[in-house]
Amino acid sequence: MLFDQRGCGQSLPAGETQDNNTQALIGDLNRIREALGISGRMSLFGGSWGSTLALAYALQYPQHVEAMILRGIFLASEAEVSWFTRGLARFAPQAWQQLADGMSEDLIDAYHQAVFASDEGLASEAARRWTEYEMQIMKIGTESTDAAPTPALQASRGLLDRARVQLHFLKNQCFLADTALLEAARAIQTPTTIVQGGLDFVCPPVTAWRLNQCLPNSTLHMVSNAGHGGLSDELAPILRKEADALRDRLGSQ
Repeated sequence: MLFDQRGCGQSLPAGETQDNNTQALIGDLNRIREALGISGRMSLFGGSWGSTLALAYALQYPQHVEAMILRGIFLASEAEVSWFTRGLARFAPQAWQQLADGMSEDLIDAYHQAVFASDEGLASEAARRWTEYEMQIMKIGTESTDAAPTPALQASRGLLDRARVQLHFLKNQCFLADTALLEAARAIQTPTTIVQGGLDFVCPPVTAWRLNQCLPNSTLHMVSNAGHGGLSDELAPILRKEADALRDRLGSQ
């Protein structure tokens, strides 16, 4: 089962940030579990922000989680956000400069203000720039030399809704300021498989490695030639293999 979190995908209203926080999402997951009549434990599969949410749920409701598969680990720390908004300038200077032009030093705050501006045209353009930066970073080290150039993004309402929710969470430390997920993870006993791209510049491999050191029952699969995208040719087959293996293990119990 896949679910669209508040304000995202097919959830309505699109781009809504009121009453949209990590605790609310954890509650939504639990309500979905109850609505589907899942009385036993369930498995969680999450990538990037989904890995953050899966860990947060497992911390609060360990009795409901049988196993987890996590990809592209993000723990919502200040260091990770700083890497994305500042550190990457050393690896993607042109993309970073296009992101930073005309903005204040605090890029999260600047873009948060921009995407919530009353002028929707300006807000949509800011959302396009923010998303374009993320896409450029995702391609570092993984783009084929003979691949066709990626068409330039066009400003749209969908990009604006997406950027508003993303920046709403980043502006508020993903509503986890009082919870250091890396240290808290030591209490999670759930069997966990971590699949991480070795060329992931969005969520660097060191975070997955550190999580593996803290999670008592975790296994780390570092895919050396893979980036961030879970649907890439490098990551998708491995994630499918891990999901199938989990299904077979649970089916034999």
